[in-house]
Amino acid sequence: MGLFTSISAAVRTRDRRRSGTRAGPWIIVNQAGCDRVSESLLVPGSVGSLRRGECLYYFQSLPAGDLGDLHDDQIGPGDLYVRLAVASSDIWEPELVLVWGRSKEKGVIPLAMDVDLPFALSADRKKGFASIPIPRVELGASDLPIQRLLLVVVTYDAPYAGTDDPIWLRVEAPGGRAVYHVITDTPQTDLEINTANIYEIPVERPFTKAELEEAEAGQITLGILGSDKWVPKKINLFGLDHPTARPGSIVPLVRVRDPGPLSADPTEGVPAIDLPLL
Repeated sequence: MGLFTSISAAVRTRDRRRSGTRAGPWIIVNQAGCDRVSESLLVPGSVGSLRRGECLYYFQSLPAGDLGDLHDDQIGPGDLYVRLAVASSDIWEPELVLVWGRSKEKGVIPLAMDVDLPFALSADRKKGFASIPIPRVELGASDLPIQRLLLVVVTYDAPYAGTDDPIWLRVEAPGGRAVYHVITDTPQTDLEINTANIYEIPVERPFTKAELEEAEAGQITLGILGSDKWVPKKINLFGLDHPTARPGSIVPLVRVRDPGPLSADPTEGVPAIDLPLL
């Protein structure tokens, strides 16, 4: 048995009129009948916003040794659940939510995810619900066929760290290329200074983490198409078991911190980096 050392979440707000909020919705992680995490998504470790079409990256470290400890062996549907809640009459419409934890013993563990959420949140019952559950997901095995990718990135809060150039992601698996996707403009504030972004990336043909681990040709690469430097701070990549809808299982693939600047200009960075598997 081990303890979670941190909880993270990536939340994207729907891109339509009055869907965003400047208030501070809450995240609740309940284990064994007790709220182990219950706080605003807008804590000091968070990056981004909950405004219309935008993404928020939430991060909270969990000090061990108190009554709020989260245990990484108690993560079944009967042990743990996740909710989002609001205490404001303002309306908030989250569109995509992914919550995961990290422990020293087991690494990254996906906990809950939903896409195309049909509900608005509001403390005003005429506008929405005060809280909603985020469906639990399973930790996918290394032989789970990956049908879609979810890329979560945070850009540094530093001068010239953001970029207007597209970035791309490629996955090489046994038999050839499994993914090549260029990320262009979205409703989010894409890859600008001190922002967070969520990108859903289609898979050309399903592959498994085990194939990438076992094959010399297996490789995940992230690159940039241009000389406008981009400096990522955090890169997280997850494999999902469904091509479009909410997944039942998620495979953590990549967790990288401070990989250095990307640029087609060799004086400013490198055009691409290989992303190591977890």
